[in-house]
Amino acid sequence: MKDNCKNTMIFGSSHDYIGREICRQMRLIKLPSRAMLIRQGDTGDRCYILIDGLVDVYCKDDSHILTCDETTTDLQYNVVKVTTDYGEYKATLGPGAVVGDVVLLNPSARRNATVIVSKRTTECCLVYLGRVDYVRLIRTVSMETSHYVQAEVLDYMYLFQKWPTADRMKLVAQMRSTTFRANDYLYRAGTIATTMFVLVSGEAMERQNFNLLESSRPLASKHNAAEVKINIELMLLGPGEIANEHAFLKANQVGAFDIKAVTDVHALCISRHMFECMTVSDKDFVQDMYLKLVALAADRDDYRRERLEFGSRYPDAHVAMTWHLMRMGNLRCARCGRRGHVANEVARCHHDRKYDWAPLQLRIEKQVGQTQAVLQKMTRAASAVVAFEQLSHPVSR
Repeated sequence: MKDNCKNTMIFGSSHDYIGREICRQMRLIKLPSRAMLIRQGDTGDRCYILIDGLVDVYCKDDSHILTCDETTTDLQYNVVKVTTDYGEYKATLGPGAVVGDVVLLNPSARRNATVIVSKRTTECCLVYLGRVDYVRLIRTVSMETSHYVQAEVLDYMYLFQKWPTADRMKLVAQMRSTTFRANDYLYRAGTIATTMFVLVSGEAMERQNFNLLESSRPLASKHNAAEVKINIELMLLGPGEIANEHAFLKANQVGAFDIKAVTDVHALCISRHMFECMTVSDKDFVQDMYLKLVALAADRDDYRRERLEFGSRYPDAHVAMTWHLMRMGNLRCARCGRRGHVANEVARCHHDRKYDWAPLQLRIEKQVGQTQAVLQKMTRAASAVVAFEQLSHPVSR
């Protein structure tokens, strides 16, 4: 059944998890020979997929169509006479065919053909999905991009290496997923930090701006010193790393530097309320995660101070932050927790499943891309249907 869903434009680019959830919401019906499934011109809210049997498709001129609502008429699923004229015969569809999917996108769309169970079939088995169920699934599954694949990122983070799988899945289920475009800000300096991020894909940069007094004269003439604005790149963050822990763990909850997306970033969000509820637990794996996070924040703060000191001493020497420069900081790897390499250096990493990291990133990028493709196709299809309706039935003034 899930494979049949892939034949239609709406479900064709969706993730397998979305396809399975759609199949769970479908209902099975059995219709006898010559039963009417869809009547041309009616309005409805159901999409049908043939499981077994054949259906015939007929279409007639729009001027000879009587319209009504499928939910209020008694003609739906009734056996019709062979002598009734339903227009020109168009095609016969078999198992796997999808009919009526346009009404899922546009509630005002009318059926553009009549579908009747073929006389060559004694009984036809179909499943149908209602518009309400479809919209709910798209909102809850597609918009949130289903955390099941993204939860694997936590398996590769040394912060959560002692967490049981069940507790890790509960944690991810409470996280909100979000996407930042390139050059968007994850956090702005001087604002209250309400969210800490786990980067799933993409890269982000920490930058700090400050003003420096520069003068070639003796210290006695400080009032004549020129003010120089310096922009220092502090740290580069990649997939599987924590972002915004500095301001999140501070007492005043305010950070001194910006966090800006270098590429498109997909992240899982940990709210302050969620973090506080999580860390009050006295479980060993929770306390282990908290101590590692505090140590990680302290190491990063030391590295940031070194970068700021270098920038203040040599304001004209702008050094761009790269992963090679990050390795010189001797920070802990986000996966194995050891020093001497960064997370994207797979050959140097000591994680047991380090070679599974690249395939995981491909699956995540594919999932995020599929979700965006579904939303774009839904928008384009709805726009096309609305445009067709406007051309077919122009509004009279």
